[in-house]
Amino acid sequence: MKKAISLLFMILSVSMYSVNSYKTTSLPPALVLSYTATNPTCPGLNNGAINGTATGGSLPYSNFSLSNGTTTLTSATGVFSNLAPGTYTLIISDAFSFVTQSIILIAPTDLSTSVPRTICAGTPTTLSVSGSTSGVLWTANPPDASLTAANNTNTSPVVRPNQTTTYTVTSTGNSPSANMVTNGDFSQGNLGFTSDYLFIANAGTSGVQRAYGVVTTANAWFQFFPSCNIEHTTGTGKMMVIDGSTSNAGADKVWGQTITVQPNQTYTFSYWVQTVAMPNPANIEVKINGVVIGTNLAPSAECNWALRTYTWNSGTATSAQIAMYDKVVASGGNDFALDDISFTTNVICNLSKSVVITVTPSITPTFNSVNPVCVGAVLSPLPTTSNNSITGTWSPALNNLVTTTYTFVPTSGQCVANGTLTITVNPIVTPLFAPINPICSGVALSPLPTTSNNSITGTWSPALNNVATTTYTFTPSVGQCATNGSSIISIIPNVTPTFSQVPAICAGGALAALPTTSNNSVTGSWSPAINNSATTTYTFTPSNGQCATTALMTITVTPFPEFTITKGCDGSNFVLSAVGIGTLNASYIWYNNLHQNIGTTPSIRITAEGNYSLELSNNGCSEEKPVSVTNIQCTIPKGISPNGDGNNDIFDLSNLNVQKLQIFNRYGIEVYSKSNYTNEWTGKSSSGAELPDGTYYFVVQYTNGKTKTGWVYINK
Repeated sequence: MKKAISLLFMILSVSMYSVNSYKTTSLPPALVLSYTATNPTCPGLNNGAINGTATGGSLPYSNFSLSNGTTTLTSATGVFSNLAPGTYTLIISDAFSFVTQSIILIAPTDLSTSVPRTICAGTPTTLSVSGSTSGVLWTANPPDASLTAANNTNTSPVVRPNQTTTYTVTSTGNSPSANMVTNGDFSQGNLGFTSDYLFIANAGTSGVQRAYGVVTTANAWFQFFPSCNIEHTTGTGKMMVIDGSTSNAGADKVWGQTITVQPNQTYTFSYWVQTVAMPNPANIEVKINGVVIGTNLAPSAECNWALRTYTWNSGTATSAQIAMYDKVVASGGNDFALDDISFTTNVICNLSKSVVITVTPSITPTFNSVNPVCVGAVLSPLPTTSNNSITGTWSPALNNLVTTTYTFVPTSGQCVANGTLTITVNPIVTPLFAPINPICSGVALSPLPTTSNNSITGTWSPALNNVATTTYTFTPSVGQCATNGSSIISIIPNVTPTFSQVPAICAGGALAALPTTSNNSVTGSWSPAINNSATTTYTFTPSNGQCATTALMTITVTPFPEFTITKGCDGSNFVLSAVGIGTLNASYIWYNNLHQNIGTTPSIRITAEGNYSLELSNNGCSEEKPVSVTNIQCTIPKGISPNGDGNNDIFDLSNLNVQKLQIFNRYGIEVYSKSNYTNEWTGKSSSGAELPDGTYYFVVQYTNGKTKTGWVYINK
């Protein structure tokens, strides 16, 4: 923004001072020494740099001098490169004074390993490494089998070398370098960088163009800037607030710094920018070594930080002269702030350290050999002191059943290798015998041999058995290195002949002769003779010379169904029913007098008198019987007229299945009684006397347990 009045006042003041003090000798400004420093990029590299800059004082300046206490370097430009880590003193002098600055170049963190040590062969020891954040890899020379893929990337691998071994650990991966910009966050105030702009601690109430300040908030430098623009990183640090230049067509350098770089390396330059007054946001141009690497506008809204990032390859350059310019020269607005300026690169540091583990050769214990023994022999304890005076213990426990290699573990404190001793336990010989052919059950057995085919003597148990397959155990005689032997005598069981079952037949049906050879090829004969009139069990006797037992076959002869047909009333219905043994699973067909099928149930209702028949089938055999129905009356007569004319002479209950009939006169005196009554009462008393005409009371008890009462009238 414009400050014409303020500038005019300053010019007039300077002019008046010059006129009034032309006779006065003014003192030169104080000599100021500033610098930028770049630490070495990797441990072991001497590629650090210090760039010194002198201002003020009285020209000419002397050469810059840099000393580390041992060596002193000089430079007319103030640029010192290829420096090792250490403490340096930078000196510059003019005609009247000199200024010194102490500078420390710090070496990057290197790997740190455990110290060398001496161990016995095979003793576990732990290696360790620190200083890497990107992973490590261990190798061994000569190769160590205990350093495997499972532990060679650990920071503390456990190894067990058997010989002196050099273990080398290297870091893996890469990490970005630290910020190479001095005072990039402005925490040190107005130091470490150059600018064509005027540094003013406070812009007052009018502001000063082409000027800057280093403050915590924009309005702390110029009260009319917004209060929201706090420092970018934390809000409590500092930033560079700039009032843009309106002169020199944007060629005034806002910020600059020279940094030592490595040739052919790619670097990243970045900064944060915000607009503190509109309109006309600044247009920041970045140059490195005079070449533009990018141009970008500050944000178009106030109080918003924006990150700008560019990459640059050093090519053949060994230093980077970084300069930032505001290409906008408008007086309105064009005010901005910078913060967190950074210059970094991805540096691959192949860190490597070695540690030597010295292995002392172990003495091997020696022992007298032990003669072979047979399985089960008593073993004497092994000596706990070797022939060459080494003490220790043995493992595993003595085993007299199998050949075993025993390990001798020396007592701790001795650099001695484990010893071994093998005790051979000869296996017990198994007696061998010729196999015995199977025999049929009951055949006589010959005695088993008491000397095996491989010359072992002994006895057999149990006693011979010719009726069952038996495993016999051979027990060697004492004094032989042999185990028990065995022999199996297979007793072939008698085969049971099998035959296809002859189906059941009806009594009198055809019955073929039974086969004389069984389904499993056993020959023989049957008894008794074939009988087609009754169920019979036949016995098959195998012919001589066959290992077979007798067999049985029962041929069922099914008799024709035995049944009777009952007839009578079931309530008010006249019913024919089949009654007989073996009719549970029978089938039924009822026929009328025309032999027409009129029913298939065990009982059938009849509604007309006539001739009927029942065909009953059971187990494949059928029988048909006739039945004649002459009376289907199923009601109790109201009266009788026993006068001998053939009509209603008898009290007929023959179809009602009466268990007992009782007749009482009007005085309640029983005059007639009959069990299993059908149609016997003709109007007489139980004694045979004629009963007078009149009404009588009857009680009928049915065979199903029910009872019926009523009145019957006698009228002769």
